[in-house]
Amino acid sequence: MLASLLVLAGCAPVCRAAAPLVIDGVGRAAISVDGPWQFHPGDDPSWSSPAFDDSSWNSIQTGRPWEGQGYRSLTGFAWYRRHIVLPANLAPGSNLGLSLAGLQDAAEVYWNGQLIGSYGKVPPNPVWAGNPFFPPVVMAVPGGQQPSEVVVAIRVWKAPYAYLAFPDMGGLAYVPIFGDAEALRAASTGLEYGWLRSHLFILAIALLSGIVSLLALLGWLRDRSQWMLFWLAAYTMRPFLLVVLEQWPKLSWRVSYGTVGMVYSATDAALWFLLLYLLGLRDNPRLVQWTRVCAVIVFGLQVFEGAEQLFDWTRAPRFFLLADVGLTIPSLLLQVWAIVLVVIAFRKRLDPALWLVALFALLTDLVSNSLSWFDLGNRWTGWTFGAEVTAPLFTIAGNRFDTWTILNTLLLISIVYAVWRYELDQRRQQTRLSEEFRNAQEVQRILIPEEFPTLPGIAVTSAYRPAQEVGGDFFQIIPLPGGAALLVVGDVSGKGLHAAMTVALLVGAIRSAVEITTDPAEILSGLNRRLHGRLRHGFATCLVIRLDGHGGCVLASAGHLPPYLNAHEVQLPSALPLGLLDAVQYDSVGLRLGPGDHLVLYTDGLLEARNAAGELFGFSRIGELLTRTQDARQIAAAAQEFGQDDDITVLTLSFAPVPAQVA
Repeated sequence: MLASLLVLAGCAPVCRAAAPLVIDGVGRAAISVDGPWQFHPGDDPSWSSPAFDDSSWNSIQTGRPWEGQGYRSLTGFAWYRRHIVLPANLAPGSNLGLSLAGLQDAAEVYWNGQLIGSYGKVPPNPVWAGNPFFPPVVMAVPGGQQPSEVVVAIRVWKAPYAYLAFPDMGGLAYVPIFGDAEALRAASTGLEYGWLRSHLFILAIALLSGIVSLLALLGWLRDRSQWMLFWLAAYTMRPFLLVVLEQWPKLSWRVSYGTVGMVYSATDAALWFLLLYLLGLRDNPRLVQWTRVCAVIVFGLQVFEGAEQLFDWTRAPRFFLLADVGLTIPSLLLQVWAIVLVVIAFRKRLDPALWLVALFALLTDLVSNSLSWFDLGNRWTGWTFGAEVTAPLFTIAGNRFDTWTILNTLLLISIVYAVWRYELDQRRQQTRLSEEFRNAQEVQRILIPEEFPTLPGIAVTSAYRPAQEVGGDFFQIIPLPGGAALLVVGDVSGKGLHAAMTVALLVGAIRSAVEITTDPAEILSGLNRRLHGRLRHGFATCLVIRLDGHGGCVLASAGHLPPYLNAHEVQLPSALPLGLLDAVQYDSVGLRLGPGDHLVLYTDGLLEARNAAGELFGFSRIGELLTRTQDARQIAAAAQEFGQDDDITVLTLSFAPVPAQVA
């Protein structure tokens, strides 16, 4: 029945007994055991016996999978047998062996009925290699006097098919080699060297990609805000990981097949996010959100597919194949997202380096999707497009260069070049921004005094500690005629450069207002009119104090924290901050200072200092601190040590009355 089906398939096996292979001499040589072997699908332990009559079995060639020799879609067990006539002068105890390579998928080898070794592990607990061709396995032949004719029987097991399956699979894809064990090891070394030499370019690209990935990851760890470097590290790790998963000789098929899909999906997602950065698409929130959704879906599908390898799916191969196809096809459909991003980017004006990335990403993704559909599924469809794309365009020193390899190499080079250009541009922008911050710091040094004018009867200390390079706190000490002085402390909402520019606006407005009036309430009203509508929905708090040399003090607050007098908070009427409403009237409060009195003005950065446990510095700690010291620098340092979270400004006044002059 099997023979009839094979004839109908157009490839009938030959049913005749193969002549024994006569080996004239072994010595230090290694001899290929080629030619016809007896072959039979199925499994029977008696088939290992040299006494078994295999003359009715069909003939088959080694060095070729069995599918191309009339056994289409054969999985499970099948046996190879070969009769070998050994030399008559073979010395007892000769160091002989048998070498196997390129066997799909696992096997047990019998020498005259005795098990001498295995290639992987056959069921009930099968283990087979992800790369079935390397390394070759050398098995020692039993020592002692050998009979003149021996039978080599190889029990081969082919795993059920996964979605990733090719048309010609199964059995002894390489010819077994028999001979001296040392010669076999030399032949195996030569085989491995030939493989290594033919894969030098792929290995070099994988190593280069791994180095680029490591450098990008180190750059991201140094500055966690540079997420583009993180996605570059994730994407450029792909060639290195694929070489490990697909070429590492001792990696099992379950680990390789179960992991490679997750690597492809994770690095595809990394490429999408990298394109968002490089092609300037991050300003489109919906596009960013859809990229995240696609990334989660495609990676989740591959995680589920990889999880199938945790179970013995060889007991339910049809269910596994359907699940494999069902999880793979949606992943392949989502791979077009890179094409979507590139098409959207065509509407932008990009640097030529970025256009190269877009072009090679588009071409690579088109070829990748084509290979995924046609090459991975060609066993089931018969389409040969994948074979045409992966056919070598040229060969250098045994290294095959096909369309897929060339496009991936060009994409990697273009991405590295574009990232280098991007980082160079970012450094230039950072340099310009740093220069702007330095200029802003210089402006603040001018606006916030480090040296104070001499105020009769008043000793002043100050501390200004911005949370960033520049801050939104400010204070001013303005001498007035007659030995009086105007003291102003304020806080602008927000941080950084914008807050610092608002401070410059405020200080200029304060200086202008003082030329018109020295009344604190009128100054605040004038500031509010100037700032309304100019703070971009922000605001500023401000406290103005007019103090004369005899202890007379007038205060007005625009939503600012009240000062402390001798470690006790001064009660002030509530009022709105500056800039919120157009017409706001502010009230003044009178106060008289006596000899030795201390007045402390501060911003909310002192109150809101926060430690690692999230605890605020708070009013109680401020009160306790002011009983111990009245030096602004010590007060600010205590809050910084506790945990600075905002700009901190402290201004202290110690009053000593000016002696009255005797007429």
